Amino acid sequence: MALTAAPAQAAVVTETVQGRYVRIVSSADWSAAAAMTDGMSVRWDLTVSAHAPDPGSVRVSVSANGAVPLAVDVRTCAEPWRGSDCSSGERMLRADWAVPRGGQPVEIEAMPADAVAYLRLDVRVGDDAQRGASTQIRVHADGLGDAVQIGPGPEHALPATGGGIPVPVIVVGGVLVVAAAVILVVAARRRRDGGER
Repeated sequence: MALTAAPAQAAVVTETVQGRYVRIVSSADWSAAAAMTDGMSVRWDLTVSAHAPDPGSVRVSVSANGAVPLAVDVRTCAEPWRGSDCSSGERMLRADWAVPRGGQPVEIEAMPADAVAYLRLDVRVGDDAQRGASTQIRVHADGLGDAVQIGPGPEHALPATGGGIPVPVIVVGGVLVVAAAVILVVAARRRRDGGER
């Protein structure tokens, strides 16, 4: 995953969540998430696969919980992404999607259990973001009686604070939490509109 404005400085963190059958591999530059400002996006690549003895299907969903509106482009490729390219032709699942923030998973893709989904989420802070707020976004995969998700446990509850929050606090277990980023976005908008000198 890369910060679109500065891909050369990306510090990609790759994590794997393995259930009995279903697996998610997550790659993202969480330090870029902490530095997001207006007009920038953070890229989150995920590989969803399953290894089961019987045929079936796997559903992939996204959920969000928090006060910060998020706008997300969700694309999929039939093979691993090569930089910004999908040589087999990308498929757009959601464009400029205002992710519901009630915490309920919203299905974005269903696939045969013997397939592999190479997903790419480009996440932006939406309009009307409030200073000091935060949002957690998760990707879920379930099928074959198995379910996994990229997200924190209850022991990682995060305060809606800002400023110099270290990256491990902002992102836990592959969850993008837009907290410090929101403060930067709101401050940038206020300066642009002449509300802050």
